[in-house]
Amino acid sequence: MKRKLLFPERLMLGDGNTPFNVVSTIRIKGSISEENLLHALACIQAKHPLLRASIIDDHYVVQDAPGPIPLKLLDDADWQAVTLSELALPFDVTNAPLARLTWIRSGVYADLILSLHHCLCDGGGRWALIKEIIALLDNPAKDIGLHRSLLTLEDIIPAAQRKGWPLFKAKFTGRIIKYGSLLLSSLVAAKGKSKTTREKDYLLHWKLDTSMTAALVRQCSAMGVTVNTALCVALTSAFRKVKGLQGTAKVTCPVDIRKYVPAITKDTIFAVGLSITLEIGDEQTQPFWTKVQLLQPIATDKQRRLNTSMLHALEYAHAAIPHMIRFLTYGKLNYNLMFSNMGKLDIEEHWNSFDIETVFSPAVIGPFANPNTILTCTFKGQMDFVFISNEDFLPECDALAIRDTFMKILKEVLPSTTPILTA
Repeated sequence: MKRKLLFPERLMLGDGNTPFNVVSTIRIKGSISEENLLHALACIQAKHPLLRASIIDDHYVVQDAPGPIPLKLLDDADWQAVTLSELALPFDVTNAPLARLTWIRSGVYADLILSLHHCLCDGGGRWALIKEIIALLDNPAKDIGLHRSLLTLEDIIPAAQRKGWPLFKAKFTGRIIKYGSLLLSSLVAAKGKSKTTREKDYLLHWKLDTSMTAALVRQCSAMGVTVNTALCVALTSAFRKVKGLQGTAKVTCPVDIRKYVPAITKDTIFAVGLSITLEIGDEQTQPFWTKVQLLQPIATDKQRRLNTSMLHALEYAHAAIPHMIRFLTYGKLNYNLMFSNMGKLDIEEHWNSFDIETVFSPAVIGPFANPNTILTCTFKGQMDFVFISNEDFLPECDALAIRDTFMKILKEVLPSTTPILTA
């Protein structure tokens, strides 16, 4: 079984050697066994063809007898240090699987750290895998089903978009992307420049307590806006207060493609996604919630207009990938931000032999010049944040100041003044 990598998957593959990983951590309180954990990994690998796939000549090739998903056991290690190590450790993409798991054992707690090559999986797929692992740890006999084939372009793009005017438009847009990328790449001087080194990556982690999380949700509901839009405004305001004119003006927010493509079910592993980019003006005189309310209809309209036509167009722009990689790696980029909000996680807290103590937001960093990424999720009524960047692009002292300023903004605009927990 094989399939050519789609454009976003190929872009996230990069040169095939430089790490472009995503790492997710969940903390368990209670008893689990190595035998059950190995069984769970074997079951998810049997279910999902991509967990048995290598990448050969820009194709996923599902192996008949791949190696098992590696399991590393550590005692009393720090999950943040392990996460940074996993982000920097490349996969051999020619050998399946492109996944590995680390189990940190510390008294009654167990941190399970799942690492995946980003070309393999999006946020929804990562979470689906974690839920399957947890369910199998609790009940090794559980039937999690089986996916017998890889999703193809035909599964994603409706038939009506693959003929007539939509097809012509996709091909035309693909050519524009290809030649536009070539132009941008020609303006970038790579000579004498070095790629960002993973040794200077860092991770900041913090949580809002339950009171402040609830206050944020209530206030957004009362103002008729989404939590995501409010957080985008708060983050950009924090960046600008710390970095001035260098502060981020645009925030790119991934959107779960499963909302728009029925063939991509909640338990499907897939790395092709959609996103919206919000440009947030620096209106100093406007109150915070006025800014959010003005931005909300823009964000809503951009989400409403999302469809798979751009994904289709990108399939006619594969020749642009080397030029895009060159520009993203060596181009002069500003402090724009990738912000991903996974929302409230749909998993039970209590299981037969263990409890889910907490879920940490995933961490991801690519081989490109701008690594600024903030991810958040909510579990047990607490909003969790992970901020990943690199010292050469954004000094860690600035990132700490941005985090503290962001927290201060939330305290000022919310009715609750409950402290925000940092860890």
